[in-house]
Amino acid sequence: MEMNQPTTGFSARLRWSSWINLLAASLAVVTLGVALNYYAHRHYQRHTWAQNLEHELSPRTEQLLGDMTNEVEITVFFDRTESTFRLVDELLKQYIHRNPRLKVTHVDPLQQPREARQVQARYRLSEQQHNIVVFASNNKHKVVSSAQLSHLTPRQASTSELQSAGQENANQGGGFVMERTAFLGERHFTSALLAVSGNEQPIAYCLTGHGEHSITNLTSMGYGEFGQLLGEMNLQVRDLELQKQPTIPADCQLLIIPGPKSELTLEEQRRLNQYLDRGGRLMVLLNHRSDGGLTDLLRFWGLTVGHNTVLDQDNTLGDGSITLRQYVHHPVVQTLHREQLPVRLLLPRTISPLPGTDPLATKQKMYPLIQTGPQGKAYQHFLQSNAGTQPTLEHQGSLPVAAAVERDTLEGVNTDHLARMVVIGDSLFLSNQMIDKEGNRELAWHTVNWLLDRSHLLQTIGPQPIRTYRFEFRANEFRNLAVILVVLMPLSTLTLGILVWLRRRT
Repeated sequence: MEMNQPTTGFSARLRWSSWINLLAASLAVVTLGVALNYYAHRHYQRHTWAQNLEHELSPRTEQLLGDMTNEVEITVFFDRTESTFRLVDELLKQYIHRNPRLKVTHVDPLQQPREARQVQARYRLSEQQHNIVVFASNNKHKVVSSAQLSHLTPRQASTSELQSAGQENANQGGGFVMERTAFLGERHFTSALLAVSGNEQPIAYCLTGHGEHSITNLTSMGYGEFGQLLGEMNLQVRDLELQKQPTIPADCQLLIIPGPKSELTLEEQRRLNQYLDRGGRLMVLLNHRSDGGLTDLLRFWGLTVGHNTVLDQDNTLGDGSITLRQYVHHPVVQTLHREQLPVRLLLPRTISPLPGTDPLATKQKMYPLIQTGPQGKAYQHFLQSNAGTQPTLEHQGSLPVAAAVERDTLEGVNTDHLARMVVIGDSLFLSNQMIDKEGNRELAWHTVNWLLDRSHLLQTIGPQPIRTYRFEFRANEFRNLAVILVVLMPLSTLTLGILVWLRRRT
């Protein structure tokens, strides 16, 4: 007779061993999870998958955020349904990631009326000021509006597109709509941080009284956009009529001569020379029809101004302007050279450093900045050709149209008391109609920062392109798409489900 075998169970030793192994494994998993989370919290990278949000901060912004030690309060006073809000929010997250001293608060004026009134009272905002970002620190605040954050470009639109956008009375031939093509958030946010976190606000004077471009004029030939750029750079900008001043003000840290059409008097030039002898900083932009009578003064400081007009057939555009990308190594143009960003000038004149054999050349360091291509030509009397005077070829080759000068005004003494000057043979490139062409704005930014000895800002911030994808359907195409999405796709899914059910039943 066959006897039943006794059931074999786990011994006490095996049971305890299993429990200990389970406990150790669980502890190891928890420890590994905690360690990975801690490491990921301290060392992580943010990646944006949405194409329009994918943007790396510029070296200028990275350095500013790394150097900031004070706290800055940022209030995003935005309607969350506004199209720019997502771009603003994602960009500020990158700023916070690099400097946790930035504290961001979101207030939707439509959804949070009580908080909105508090923000308006605190920063003295009007009832109409919505969709703005406010930066506040050191008892100062800077407002950046949504209008500043976008670059708009006109685009031809069809009649149906205009009607769909709410323009019921659109012409049959269509019309133009303004399309956002670039996001300028980083440029304005970094400038706002610089304005509220910096203790120093340099004072710049712009010369007036000789037909210069006005720093407040917003017409095509004015310098209003350049004046706004100086404000973004945290500069105080004032006009200076030198004829009515006994001397250049002692608080002048930068003097700008924006394209004089008439000549400065000898007394005014003497005051300019005294200013430079004190270690002054001078930015000279020469009009294409006049040198302002500054030829002798500039030669004394190492530069020769050509009474000519420079052409470069290989780099001439349809409007007569020329794009130049031949740079000489110098802090003013090093970023433009690295980014391969050209500048666009209109009818410039030559600005050449003195030859080394000239006795005046030994007093200062002279640097050409921008040159034409090898086929550049400089003509005398080019602008007077209609008066019966024939243009005369003066120079040919790679011709300099901008130059910089440095001179130690205390000879024999080890000091940083340096006079600095940048002269550009064209004043129109910073006019309102041209400042945003090519790299003109960046050239102005780098020139001003080099003259003010702000080397940490000699980096570039370009606009962030916005890619737009547009789908247009005719009426019958839209009906066909609706039939596919609403009828055919659900019906095909239901049919497939029924077939699977029948197959399983059989």
